[in-house]
Amino acid sequence: MPSIKIDSCNSFHYEEFGQGIPVIFIHPPGMGKKVFFYQQNLSKHMRVIFPDLSGHGDSETASQEISISYYASEIVCFMDALNLEKAVICGYSAGCQIAQHLAIYHSERIELLILSGAYPCVDDASGQILHRSGIYMADNHLNLLIEMISRSHTKDKKMRKMLSGHMKKADKEVWKQYYIHSLQYSCLDKLHLITMPMLFMYGEAGDWTNHYLKLYRNKCKHAEFFLFTNQNHQLPTKKWNIFNEIVTGFVLNRVNFTHDNTINLQRRLF
Repeated sequence: MPSIKIDSCNSFHYEEFGQGIPVIFIHPPGMGKKVFFYQQNLSKHMRVIFPDLSGHGDSETASQEISISYYASEIVCFMDALNLEKAVICGYSAGCQIAQHLAIYHSERIELLILSGAYPCVDDASGQILHRSGIYMADNHLNLLIEMISRSHTKDKKMRKMLSGHMKKADKEVWKQYYIHSLQYSCLDKLHLITMPMLFMYGEAGDWTNHYLKLYRNKCKHAEFFLFTNQNHQLPTKKWNIFNEIVTGFVLNRVNFTHDNTINLQRRLF
């Protein structure tokens, strides 16, 4: 597992697989890179890169209080260390806030933007309850929170064990701060500044973030949207095969210029 030194972290860990188009995946609070375990299969088509943000997983804890902008800057430093002028950015859940911040303030570094369970702010009751519950649980009942998150992401016991083990490495205070800043963050008035091609994916059932689907449709006219029927928020682990198919088609159709290497996916429901 490679580790590098960047400005915000002396020991910044990540995994990478494959070659070609670089795609960086950004995880939500506490989870670390292992939540994208099934996205390793994308290495057949592209170079996939899975960092542990500072204070998560195998990376050293943050050198100061974290924020959405802090983590966005960390990804830019990470790209510099890997000599990546541009990359595709894929965010999941609160990781989408970091991805959106990058697309707004560092647009020259972003080739494409992929968002699963995205929200530009938390202005709905369900989202506020979930974030405040996460803050409380991270501070007072971390082991229970880890168990709840791992169970919500998969029925596979080996996968649960791997997710739980990785989450237990996270710095509790950093985990809590990530929740706090995700709750407070808003890029609603700057969505018009995101001009690169965008892909949104949502679960239709029990996914509180699809509350923002209509908003994004109105604000991001150039984006593509996929709604997974009878699915909830945890698409990268629960519907990873279709998730990966959509990502592959979106990336190869827009970055590769040879027709023979593209996969044509139409906008549809799953």
